[in-house]
Amino acid sequence: MNTRIHESVRDEKGFTLVELAIVMVIIGLLIGGILKGQEMIANAQVTATVAQIKGIDAATSTFRDQYDAFPGDMRNASTRLIDCATDPCNDGDGDSRININVGAAGDVDDEGAFFFNQLKAAELISGFDGSAVYNFGAALPSASMGGGYMIGHAVTGTTLFTAGLLRPSHYLVLTGAAIDVTTTSGIATASQASRIDRKIDDGNSQTGSVVSQTACENGGVYDEIDVDLLCNIAIRIQG
Repeated sequence: MNTRIHESVRDEKGFTLVELAIVMVIIGLLIGGILKGQEMIANAQVTATVAQIKGIDAATSTFRDQYDAFPGDMRNASTRLIDCATDPCNDGDGDSRININVGAAGDVDDEGAFFFNQLKAAELISGFDGSAVYNFGAALPSASMGGGYMIGHAVTGTTLFTAGLLRPSHYLVLTGAAIDVTTTSGIATASQASRIDRKIDDGNSQTGSVVSQTACENGGVYDEIDVDLLCNIAIRIQG
């Protein structure tokens, strides 16, 4: 009887402290690996988005050199570019700028959509289907980090962005939805916006060629500790 009781006690004993410690170390390594992997993915998305922005900027310069016109504004695009005679790729008015406010949504029948689709028709950018739907992936290109790009000119006006911070030039707007930008429509965290700014410009949210909406910064400094804050950013491009 006593022998059976002792055997039962040995059979029912739990993990030792050493075994528990090993399990905790393994769990810690797994969590650390997951977090590191997420950080690497986020960094890769920022890097890919910066490459897209620079690619659109370079494509704009190439278009101007090749056609002596600003993409989207080309007056006779329907006769100079293949498959550019129906919205969202059509003729602009030839006044040398996109007639959309920086941060404002347009439509498939205005120069904000023509800009991207004239570049697409010239085979200078890709990554969206060019269909007559004013959305990212359709008439507008998607961004690697999510959301996508709109275009506007600071002289025409601004939406949400502080007008005095923008030079008289064209700006890409990285945002989360193809609508007039709002304080909640952003796609980049303040930390991601800051990294994009540093990779392209000076890292100051109020100066240079990359400018953030005011809700994402304070006196030129991005509010990087707020992980829930999503930002719209405007990036100056050629012309």
